[in-house]
Amino acid sequence: MTVRDEMLAKLQRRRPGFSLEQSFYSDPAYHQLDLETIWYRDWLFMGHDCELPKPGSYMTVQVGAYPVLIVRDGTKTVRAFHNACRHRGSRICSAAKGTAAKLVCPYHQWTYELDGRLLFARDMGTDFKAADFGLQPVHCETVGGYIFINLSDAAPDFAPVRAMVEPYLAPHTLGETKVAFEMTIVEKGNWKLTWENNRECYHCAG
Repeated sequence: MTVRDEMLAKLQRRRPGFSLEQSFYSDPAYHQLDLETIWYRDWLFMGHDCELPKPGSYMTVQVGAYPVLIVRDGTKTVRAFHNACRHRGSRICSAAKGTAAKLVCPYHQWTYELDGRLLFARDMGTDFKAADFGLQPVHCETVGGYIFINLSDAAPDFAPVRAMVEPYLAPHTLGETKVAFEMTIVEKGNWKLTWENNRECYHCAG
């Protein structure tokens, strides 16, 4: 029986109103399947449009095994890339947030435009084609001041998400706001523990 089959069998016998079985929270194989079937395939909220106020503003995030760089380019378009140089895989930007005129790898100074195009790579030979070695893009969309990314090679259509959330977000003009306070909480536990407790309907009565 595969991990997927085992997981489905346990889901089918789940008792409504009760937690999932322990393996859903503690088994590394289950967590890997979560990453592959949910986190690496679905649209994920990553931040706010106002966090990238000008061309060159960037933020970095980590989704499972993938470091991602989100940047506003010279045309003010928000783009996302795998945060790895195409030469030796070194991380391009290590800070959580910052600004940069160009995206420069700290290892061998390969230099990329804000739209991901490779501009400079020394000593690569006359047959080297820079156009073939731009940063690897990640699907990126913005709506109502929110930034979403999708790590899948073939991302699902974002239009249904946009149609659903835009009417709620548009009146607040979140793109014209700023982040006044930010706090990071690191929880040493499976993501489902946080999700389920946050969405627990017992809290509604409180």
